[in-house]
Amino acid sequence: MKAGPAIVALYALLAALVIPIYPHFPSPNEFTRWALVVSVVDFHTIEVSRAVAILGPIEDLAVVDGRVYSNKAPGAALVAAPGYLLVRPFIGPPSRDNLRVALTAMRWFGATLPLLLLGLMFRQRPLAAAALLFATPLFAYGLLLFSHALVAAALFGAWTLLARGDRALAAGALLGVAVSSEYPMIIPAAILVAFAPWRTWWKIAAGGAPFAIFLGAYHKLAFGGVFALPSAHEMLPEFQQLAQRGLFGVQAPSGSILAHTFFDPARGLLLFAPILIAGALALPHARKALPKPAFLALLLVPLSIVAIYSGYPNWHGGWNVGPRYVVSAIPFLLFPIVFASERIVTPILLGMSAATVVPLTLTFPFPDRSLPLPWATLAWPLLRDGLVAPNLLHLVARPLAIAVPFVIVIAALAIATRKRIALVAAGVAVTLVVSAIAARPTMTDRLRVTYIEEVFFERPGPPMPPRAEARARRDLTLPPASWPF
Repeated sequence: MKAGPAIVALYALLAALVIPIYPHFPSPNEFTRWALVVSVVDFHTIEVSRAVAILGPIEDLAVVDGRVYSNKAPGAALVAAPGYLLVRPFIGPPSRDNLRVALTAMRWFGATLPLLLLGLMFRQRPLAAAALLFATPLFAYGLLLFSHALVAAALFGAWTLLARGDRALAAGALLGVAVSSEYPMIIPAAILVAFAPWRTWWKIAAGGAPFAIFLGAYHKLAFGGVFALPSAHEMLPEFQQLAQRGLFGVQAPSGSILAHTFFDPARGLLLFAPILIAGALALPHARKALPKPAFLALLLVPLSIVAIYSGYPNWHGGWNVGPRYVVSAIPFLLFPIVFASERIVTPILLGMSAATVVPLTLTFPFPDRSLPLPWATLAWPLLRDGLVAPNLLHLVARPLAIAVPFVIVIAALAIATRKRIALVAAGVAVTLVVSAIAARPTMTDRLRVTYIEEVFFERPGPPMPPRAEARARRDLTLPPASWPF
């Protein structure tokens, strides 16, 4: 097997082993999509209250006249639904007991498979494929039922098809997937259409039309109008207030938010993916290699995504890896590497990126916003205590469960860089040393880690403060079920 496909295959192996669905951690983004699919398949309605009753309280919901709906754009749930349909005959009616299996099957269709297809688009340059899959926040989002890996694959796939000048119908369908999964993607989608040959516009429109009809019908049924969005009906008061500002929460771009997006100690994109610096350095090579319209689209699509979310006060996205709303820009920012000769700094940046995103994803990819350098303040303590994300090897032997996922990552990086693997190791070492010096966890930070260990990893520990103890007792009653850590 060639190096590029081998790297993609290693990610697929990792994704088959790792099941980051933690006991008693109701991941809102994932659970609300499960609720929508279950409601349609089992209860024949898009109203999700019966499914939510199985889960217990979750956050990401919209309420209209007492009726409860998912607050997410429905496209990602639509793409993930075949996973649920595939396992439904074997697991039976929806319940807390089969929640993990159902979510995992849905994640494969809604996130993992799109990311694998995206990785194959980078296969001609193994280092770029390894960077995309193992050294950016996409590493995490291919393992979670969020929409970001799907949208990244759909947008970049559409750019690839349009840059080649053919298959405009398929490109339009991919743009339909992107916009129906994340509403703000209508802006980068419009940019891609603008730079496509005008004779293809009707094909792009025809490809996207079924998704536009689907989206309008969903809005009409759930929220009373074709253009009525769930953000206008948020259940949580803080989300309601956010949606009332600007255009559904998006305001004029802010320099402060832009700086945080790239450099924030807890979420900064360049802290989680310094490999993107190599992509920026390679832009002149991409400009020479690509037709002008394709290069301008490659440049403007990620800029538009970053600009949109630099006006969003909730830019950090809650508990997650990196600034998740701009993750769909990553393939565009990284792709110029494909056209450039490898610089000595590139494998070093690859190692630095993997050293931040991999430990966090393979332990607990939901760090609190207040934890700075979360790979150091959260992932390292979890690893020290022998705790990693739920994976199938926990059913065999705990040492294998801890070691094998990291071995897979190391193998992928080694295949990608070969004789330069020492430079990757140097990048990892630099990150470890700098993080050890810079990370200064407070007592509150340590208590947060203790809480995660005791509740989401079911690891008994010392007594917690009374308020935390009361919350822990409540959380321990929530799904998903236990895991044999």
